[in-house]
Amino acid sequence: MANDPPIPIPDLSGKVAIVAGGHTGLGFGTSIELAKHGARVYIASRSASKIDDAKRDILAESPNADVRFLSLDLADLGSVKAAAERFLKEEPSLHLLVNNAGVMCVPYEETVDGFEMQIAVNYIGHFLFTKLLLPTMQTTAAASSKGSVRIVNVSSDGHAKLAPKEGMIFSDINMKDTFSVWARYGHSKLANVLHSKELAKRYPDILSVSPHPGTVKTNLSAGPVSSTPLYRLIKPLVELAAPGPRKGAANILFAAVSPRLKLEFDNGAYLLPVGKLSPTSKAGADPKMAKELWEWTERALASRGFE
Repeated sequence: MANDPPIPIPDLSGKVAIVAGGHTGLGFGTSIELAKHGARVYIASRSASKIDDAKRDILAESPNADVRFLSLDLADLGSVKAAAERFLKEEPSLHLLVNNAGVMCVPYEETVDGFEMQIAVNYIGHFLFTKLLLPTMQTTAAASSKGSVRIVNVSSDGHAKLAPKEGMIFSDINMKDTFSVWARYGHSKLANVLHSKELAKRYPDILSVSPHPGTVKTNLSAGPVSSTPLYRLIKPLVELAAPGPRKGAANILFAAVSPRLKLEFDNGAYLLPVGKLSPTSKAGADPKMAKELWEWTERALASRGFE
């Protein structure tokens, strides 16, 4: 059936989840399944109207679903902090944080905080959001079954195929002048992988993983299409037989809820579709680079008043 869950999903009654970018694409495919199976789902997005549309669609399929709006603009660190604070006023627990929102191959632009848009939205905004929610997640983990409290940083095989071979460019995190939009995208996705690995080291009671969703037909392809005329020609081939976002969310959902993932063995893992533990790129497996990225990000946030 078209609306069957793409993977087996356990009963999530009593669980609280946040899905960043959960109103559309893979985020919607994730939100609806979590909500259908009993989780209270906060869809974090910039647009209340888009949330209303997503909520309507979810309730049409699952009338008893508990879906709520959390205003979040990952390109604005002030908005990120405010979103975390609003959530923490409403909820004492958080079981699942799905850092799914993202942009792909957009033209060079800097955010209000001075970061290039892709690294800002795909990584830095999620880093701050996660940082602010981690104390609550730790408390939740202490009162929950082992490995059930999870952080899912949605990455991409672009972390290996597109990022600079040397890894993170700390001397020029914005990659302003000599890099393509594709390299900047891969750079941000590498940061997601490294973030999960360092989270696993620093917060061993929380399961942090990075899934690659695979090729899925979503509106994320608007960036690549506008980036080069060639992509317009090859897009039909790239997306040939690719699923839509409902089925395409399978690997994200696996990362979020599958009991096959074990805290003691799989923390920090990178997953290919569906649920396949896989090596990362050389840079993605570098513990020194993961530590350096964490420390660089902490300093960058502190210099802008976000301790």
